[in-house]
Amino acid sequence: MLLACRKYFLYIIEHKLNVLVECWKEGLYLQGIIHDCSKFSPQEFFPYAKKFFYNEDKSADDELRWKYAWLHHQNKNKHHWEYWVVDPRTKQALPMPRKYLIEMVCDWRSFSRKWGRKVKSYNLNLGDKIILHPDTRIELEILLRDYKDTFETDT
Repeated sequence: MLLACRKYFLYIIEHKLNVLVECWKEGLYLQGIIHDCSKFSPQEFFPYAKKFFYNEDKSADDELRWKYAWLHHQNKNKHHWEYWVVDPRTKQALPMPRKYLIEMVCDWRSFSRKWGRKVKSYNLNLGDKIILHPDTRIELEILLRDYKDTFETDT
C-alpha cells in the first residue's frame, strides 16, 4: 500500500501542476495553487490510492470508501459541477460562479497536458451527463467555443 500511496501522491502533484499551468493562463493564480487540495485529506487520499494504484484485490468496503471519497471531493471543490446541484432528480442546480466554471475547464484541459492530446469534443457533449443551471450551461458552451483550439472537433 505504501507504493500505491507514493504513486498517488506523485499523480496528485503532476495533476495540480498541470491545472496550475492552465489556471495561470486564465489569471486564476490562487485557484491554480489550491486546486484539489482536498485530495491530500485522509478521507480522499487513502481510498483513491487504493482504488487506482494498489494492485491487490479490493473489497466491497474499499469500493464504498472510494465512493465516499469521491462524494467528499465533489462537495469540497467548487470547480466540480456536482457541488452546485441542488436536486439531481429534478436536475436543479445553482448558477456556478465564473471563476469556478473556468477552473473546471482548466481541470479538463489539464488532462490534455497529461496525455499529450486534445480532449475530444464528444467527451464534452453536455447533454444529460452533467447538471448545470441554464445560465451556467450557456456560459460553459461559450467558454468551450472560446477554447476550441484546446479541444478536438469531430469531423
